[in-house]
Amino acid sequence: MPDTKIVWFDDFVGLGYHLYDVRPTVYLILDGRRKLVNTWNKIIKYFPDDEVKIRFIEKDSTYEFVLYCQSRILLTTSVFLKSLTISENYKKFKNDYEGVALFKLALYVPKKKGSHQLEIFKYEKRITDIKFLTESEAEQDFILSRSLQNLRAVSDNK
Repeated sequence: MPDTKIVWFDDFVGLGYHLYDVRPTVYLILDGRRKLVNTWNKIIKYFPDDEVKIRFIEKDSTYEFVLYCQSRILLTTSVFLKSLTISENYKKFKNDYEGVALFKLALYVPKKKGSHQLEIFKYEKRITDIKFLTESEAEQDFILSRSLQNLRAVSDNK
């Protein structure tokens, strides 16, 4: 990876999965409309589809989500990372994934009585570089290794 600035993003709610379509979809869920639009317009739209990497690093009952890509236009490598609990939907996605998935953005909208709804946006990327790794495999990649360090630092501060 050429010398580019690395920008880290962990300010999102989590992930969602939609499996009952031609291609499975991974949703990056954000909690503000302006944040969602800026995430797309200022970062993700500049990612070449064929260079976006998604990695799922499993350990025990959790997994680390890492999405990263270098933008030659922005001259940065942007990394989205979050530690999440393994869910049934994640397990289904992992089992059903066949080499291609769509990546989209969704807005988390709280409703009354503790419920919520997701507003799905049309922005999308077609991702072909998705891997499910162990921690030792992830340590071989510089970005993943740094991501794991950052996620550990965040969990230590909680």
